[in-house]
Amino acid sequence: MSSSSSDGEYSGGDGGRHVPRRSVTRALGHELGGESHRRIPPEIVPADDRYAAVLDCATFALANTDIRYDRTMAHGLGHLRKDASATFGRDAEWDGTPALGVFEFLSRFVKAGDDNDVSEGRALYLLPEFTKGDLKRELYTIMPSLQGGRSGEVSSYLELINWLLRKYADEQSLSDQDALFHGAAQGADETENDYYVRLRGLRHLCGYIHTEGQMKSRYMQGLGWEIRADVREHHTPNMPMDLLVQYAERKGDVCRRRLQEQKDEEDRRAKARRVRRAARPAPRKNVTAAVTAPPQVEKFLRVLPDGAHLRWGRCIPPEGTPRRLRKQVHPDGAPLR
Repeated sequence: MSSSSSDGEYSGGDGGRHVPRRSVTRALGHELGGESHRRIPPEIVPADDRYAAVLDCATFALANTDIRYDRTMAHGLGHLRKDASATFGRDAEWDGTPALGVFEFLSRFVKAGDDNDVSEGRALYLLPEFTKGDLKRELYTIMPSLQGGRSGEVSSYLELINWLLRKYADEQSLSDQDALFHGAAQGADETENDYYVRLRGLRHLCGYIHTEGQMKSRYMQGLGWEIRADVREHHTPNMPMDLLVQYAERKGDVCRRRLQEQKDEEDRRAKARRVRRAARPAPRKNVTAAVTAPPQVEKFLRVLPDGAHLRWGRCIPPEGTPRRLRKQVHPDGAPLR
């Protein structure tokens, strides 16, 4: 965190160096000397016009366009960082991931800067204070040296914004994220509020290119079919998004309770069927016993030729027996007696 001390020195954001205020003022005066006008870096021209505004560094310009940075401003940079943190978020430093998070980061910084009347001259050195990790170290290498020994790759706030957009935001990534936004739908284990939070995050990664009306439309289209019709009927054009989500959440709770009651009833019936099945008596086992053939049958079986068999109480001679023999020995169709 930047801070100012009573010994006339300025502590940089990396906490590892102390530079006299006089050197800071002299270095910045050398960088901005003779240039009181505000320069706009070259625009990023995307193929799709929908992304033109969000890739334009001027979109993230501050209300206070003063580019001056003198000794009195350097004194209060630490206090200004503390005041801006109240709006930006004290633990919301960005480390460069996800890449498209640059839009959310810049939007939060612009709001914090405008709320505290931060000029673009101060913002050039204030913005790195809200980053961390490798991104913070890289920003210090491309910015003008506080000692005045290096001009730096960027020399103004808008140039710094343009550098961030070129590094972390590209048209193809925006297009892919836009497709995810338009294809978003509520998951099976996702509540209506969780779905809204996820959809809002996709909107942030798209650089806020979707309007509030498009956000509502996508939200309602992605809801489950059981509550979609009720939400559409209840929705009005002037209804705030948070009230729409609350109504959808209530309808979703009713549907989930009903489905849970149906599941509980099915489980109860299945358990009752298992109990009834277990209470049934065991089936009787088939008992086999030796059966003695009557004497007449035994006598007749002894005179049957090989291959003959019985069918429906009648003697059937074997295959290939001449008809003459069949009639003499075993008349065809003769009853067993």
